[in-house]
Amino acid sequence: MLYIVGGVGFIALGLAIGWYGLRPLATVPSVLRTNVQDPSEVTDTGSFVVCRGVANESSETITAPFTGSHCLGFEFEVTERQPFGIGVPWFQAHLDDGVATRPFTLDGPSGTLNVVPSAKRFALDTDSTVITVEASDTPPKRIQQFVDVRDDLEPVARWVRIVPGLGTRRYVERRIDPGEEYLIAGHTEHQQNETVLTGNLIITDRSPRQFALTRLWKASFPAVIAMAFVAVGVGGIVL
Repeated sequence: MLYIVGGVGFIALGLAIGWYGLRPLATVPSVLRTNVQDPSEVTDTGSFVVCRGVANESSETITAPFTGSHCLGFEFEVTERQPFGIGVPWFQAHLDDGVATRPFTLDGPSGTLNVVPSAKRFALDTDSTVITVEASDTPPKRIQQFVDVRDDLEPVARWVRIVPGLGTRRYVERRIDPGEEYLIAGHTEHQQNETVLTGNLIITDRSPRQFALTRLWKASFPAVIAMAFVAVGVGGIVL
């Protein structure tokens, strides 16, 4: 009976890990099968579109938290190396994350499209800026200012600091930089007598194929872990 209960628990955990890890792949088929358009060609509302152009500010920029760069939007996450995790030594435990953005324009050779990403959630698949701070190091000024205003970010625990290799934090930042070219996918809406690209958007600096391969690669590890948990769970039930 104990093996069966444990097996069911492993299967449930494996399915949860698999769902979380594979969820970003849900939009990949839509991106791959949709023709990439110039921003000026996007006129229909309520449809899923993929367009490429140069991002430029339409009102104001915002300041990225770790680099201080002026940008049109950013996504950040903070992790800490801890001895916990599912079969992963020196696991990078999640501590904090967030996004912020401003409306901007996507400019092409023949016209412009207004882009209004969701203020709470969007997928930013761009190159990351990673700032690594060892547990015993003094953080750079911008990092320290960020930590001071985030209530959820506590100092590295003393017991973690005394273990070599633990307590290292990674401050990861991804941005939408003005003047750079991006591929943006999402649904259009009619706002103030014009078509805009808005909502939970996919924003990447890669081609559709590169975007798909990157997401597949990121999903491969949690998929393997999920299958291992399910296999152990099934084995426990069978035995």
